[in-house]
Amino acid sequence: MRTVIYARFSSQLQNSRSIDDQVAVCRDRATREGWPIVDVFTDYAISGAAGIGEAQRPGLAALLAAVEGGGIDQVLTESTDRIARHEGDSFAIRERLAYVGTRLFTLSDGEVTQLTGTIKGLMDAQFRKELGAKIKRGQRGTVSAGRSPAGLAYGYRTANKIDANGRPVRGLREIDEEQASIVSRIFREFAEGKSARTIAGRLAAEGIPGPRGSHWRASTIQGDAKRGNGILLNRLYVGEIVHNRTSKIVEPMTRKVRIRTNPPAEWQVERVPHLRILDDATWHAAQERRASYQGIRPTKCVRPRRMLSGLGVCGVCGSSWIVISGEKWGCARYTNDGSCSNNRKVMTSTFEARVIAGMSEQMLDPDVVAVYVKEYHEHYAQRASDNRRERARLEKRLTDATGRIERLVAAIATGAAEFAEIKDAMQQARSEREDAAEQLQDIDADPVIALHPTIAADYRRNVDDLNAKLADPYTRDEAIPTLRKMIDRIVLTPAETGRGVDIAVEGRLAAMLALSGAMPPPRERTVVVERVKGIEPSS
Repeated sequence: MRTVIYARFSSQLQNSRSIDDQVAVCRDRATREGWPIVDVFTDYAISGAAGIGEAQRPGLAALLAAVEGGGIDQVLTESTDRIARHEGDSFAIRERLAYVGTRLFTLSDGEVTQLTGTIKGLMDAQFRKELGAKIKRGQRGTVSAGRSPAGLAYGYRTANKIDANGRPVRGLREIDEEQASIVSRIFREFAEGKSARTIAGRLAAEGIPGPRGSHWRASTIQGDAKRGNGILLNRLYVGEIVHNRTSKIVEPMTRKVRIRTNPPAEWQVERVPHLRILDDATWHAAQERRASYQGIRPTKCVRPRRMLSGLGVCGVCGSSWIVISGEKWGCARYTNDGSCSNNRKVMTSTFEARVIAGMSEQMLDPDVVAVYVKEYHEHYAQRASDNRRERARLEKRLTDATGRIERLVAAIATGAAEFAEIKDAMQQARSEREDAAEQLQDIDADPVIALHPTIAADYRRNVDDLNAKLADPYTRDEAIPTLRKMIDRIVLTPAETGRGVDIAVEGRLAAMLALSGAMPPPRERTVVVERVKGIEPSS
């Protein structure tokens, strides 16, 4: 009875020596029976429901190939659950063995017939499902006791102990102060406007090891909104263990495990205030920033590769001013087909330096600042005047509608006129009254802006702060979006005398005014202003 032995264990958490133990007991039985052992096949840390293909269970696939090649009379294993824990796989394996005349023999049941194989296959599969349910039940109990049922989150260390009966109490955590400071830093910098990629790059550059000692990645920080993972979405940092957010689902054809998000109603949340690292304000600030770009296409969230990408235009033909080679910029039309006469080029460093210097020089000019402040005051003065006129009109409309309703009520009380006509008139009057009242509420909700006399000084101070951030490699990425918002476009034309280009920056007044620290006009009522032209240093 030429025999091959098969052994398997299902999880890396189990003892890998179980393979050796299974093979040893099978060898003992084969020796006693006088069965010659042709070969031994094994699968390490693979589930019995993983499938029977080569990519799924290579040891089993090799065994079946050897059996179908001929010369093997028997497959010997410890029990049927080593062969499979999936009823479909169990049937398919037995069918393939039977086709080539090879029997399946287990130490637990002897020769596996069609009847015993069917019953045992169902029992093995059911045991796997029940085991999963028991594990989940145990995890729920662990969470209810304020202990972690899963891995170790960044910012914490294990604090397991022995109970009064000498048994280990697992899942206990305590704050790791060193890592907790990194968590606080990540949330603070993200809320301030830094991207997850920028934060990860700085942590890596500073030699700070990531979770489990790995390299920092943007995905580690950003996480997956659907699955609720990642540092920015980990509610343990505000003292909450969230369990059962996801379920593992096995895809029937490939047997690959897929993660499916559970409805929030099925989540288990347990408060653990002693594990809180962040205050509510820091947490909510980060979540609000995340929510601000949810639903936006990823391509819209990508930062420009360079500070001034997409802002420059050719002053001759109006086409884009692009990077044409290395760090050289030029006219796109001249580069592509030569149909423009603007053959001038400018290096990235020169381009950026001249624009920043020009913006700073002109934005801090007293006359320019006076124009900004004057426009700002005039806009709100005009809006206040418009609101007063609109309020007077709406108040008169409200008074008229209310008076009509009172007269109609009096008419109904005295039995005058036809009721149907009065009913229609009453509905119309009520509709006008409600509409007028609603519009008055909108006017009242319009923010009242206090135009402080120090607005110009605040503006200058914030311009200086912006320039300092642009000059600092650590804060440059944070400051670039602010600068770009203030630029409508940059026009580059050949210099009138000599070589090079003249650069004119056309700024957005509303964005410049925002630097004053005062509240900008509401988005839905943004005033249209003229561009501020000619922002260019002398050269």
